[in-house]
Amino acid sequence: MTKASLVCNNKNNIDLVLEPIKGGETISALSIQELIDASEFIKLRINNGNVKNAVAELNDVLKPLQENNTGRTIRYQVLERVDATINITIESDEMGANAEITSAQGGKHLSAKAILTAAQEAGVKKGFSKEHLIQLAQLAAREAPNSPVDMQIASGKIAVNGKDALIKPLVESAQTRILQPKKCEDGSVDMRDLGDIICVKVGDPLAKKVPLTQGVQGYTVTATPLSPEPGNDIELVAGEGTNISPKNTNILVSEKVGLPKLINNGMEVDEIYKIKDVTVSTGNINFTGSVIIEGDVTEGMRVTASGDITVGGFVESATLDAGGDITISGGIIGRKHDIEKTHITDITMSVNISAKGSIYAKYSQYAQITCGKDVLIENQLLHSILDINGRLWIGKSEQANGKLIGGYTKAGTSVHAGMIGATAGSNTIINFEHKILKYKDEILQIEDLLKVESDKTNELKTAINKLKKLPKEKAKPELLAKIVPTYQYHANEMGKILNEKEVLESDLQNYMTSVYIEATEKLYQGVELIVGDFNDRTRREYGPSRMIYKERKVLIDAIVNT
Repeated sequence: MTKASLVCNNKNNIDLVLEPIKGGETISALSIQELIDASEFIKLRINNGNVKNAVAELNDVLKPLQENNTGRTIRYQVLERVDATINITIESDEMGANAEITSAQGGKHLSAKAILTAAQEAGVKKGFSKEHLIQLAQLAAREAPNSPVDMQIASGKIAVNGKDALIKPLVESAQTRILQPKKCEDGSVDMRDLGDIICVKVGDPLAKKVPLTQGVQGYTVTATPLSPEPGNDIELVAGEGTNISPKNTNILVSEKVGLPKLINNGMEVDEIYKIKDVTVSTGNINFTGSVIIEGDVTEGMRVTASGDITVGGFVESATLDAGGDITISGGIIGRKHDIEKTHITDITMSVNISAKGSIYAKYSQYAQITCGKDVLIENQLLHSILDINGRLWIGKSEQANGKLIGGYTKAGTSVHAGMIGATAGSNTIINFEHKILKYKDEILQIEDLLKVESDKTNELKTAINKLKKLPKEKAKPELLAKIVPTYQYHANEMGKILNEKEVLESDLQNYMTSVYIEATEKLYQGVELIVGDFNDRTRREYGPSRMIYKERKVLIDAIVNT
């Protein structure tokens, strides 16, 4: 029987050695494969062509032999030691590089250093992960022969854009103070104790500019630098009563004793008049600057200020008029009116609060409130008349969870509260008419201009037609040459006015669909929303809801908390 064996050659590869003997079991490609599988060389790469050649040559040698005769030895290299190979791929954006290793077949494995060298030769220069290099080398060494193993070995670094410059207040404003009641030692909050009213002295730091940052440079794995976008700069604004510190140009300091107030990108300090209470004994106050009242404003008194008015206590049946903001740490209390049985325009409230800026208070009842910006009532607003250009927010600054019951509100943008209306069905009317009336007035003015241009255009067109119909002997080409350009001018102006009208009408519709009432907890019966010529009233109780105007109707949509 022919003998088959596997023998190392001088290249450290493996030869198949066949010693032909006629007779016995035949040698086939399958039996040679079994021999290899049972050997220590199973991991080496097999050369199937040489196996077939060896079997064919064996058969040729055996064919002429007599039984039990021996033929010449046959030797073919059938197994080869193959080292691991590696292929490096760089991503199209050059932000990552992958290494794919085909594991060794009895040959040498790749070390982490060899993988690094191969990557560097492929153009990867930066962002290597030492941990991944070692991990890939170990993983490839453990894999079955001729198996692919891939891993990301290098990553680019995205450039981090710089941060914008910002202005950081160093003192609290009165508005901040009312929203942060003083904490007691036992952890409870005393809603009546809001701490000392903020009053700065000359030289006190008010605000600090935190400069922009340039950002952090990034890079690709091929070492191409990635430049960040620097942050946007802003200028520290020195409002009235303040100045830039001579010691630090990023610090704003006070130039006088007064009340600090936030403005865009800075602060200002109002001259202040400070008084404990406003009563009959002190008389009314009319001051150019800001007024700080530590206690209450009592019935019948009037406080007028060109700046802010800050009240540490309550305002009861009094009048406050400010050119800035009004902050009332306590509540606004007016005398009771039977609003349900009296037409809203016939009511004169005993307390009147008016500010060109915003108004902040703990609560309000039976009050007349006029405001150029927003109104924030922290707890509840009862049976009051409001005329505000901005937003009405009833509740904490982070959540509108207060109560709006009864009254008449003219708002500019939106109304937010936890509960709107009451179980008794108190009439609660909210009207968004400010901007609507303004838009309609502008549209009427445009229509007047349009009529003038239309009349003029028609008049000129009639004149042109008459001139064109004249017989040749009476024709007036010079006059026609003057009238035609004039007609074209007015026709063009009419087109511009029509476009302006369309834009205004579109803006009006967009505004009407943007306003809304939002009750985050309950929307009760008797709440009426008026948007221009459209209005509707709730006839039952709803859960969290929003009243809106859409497609010429007032609708109520449920608020779904996700």
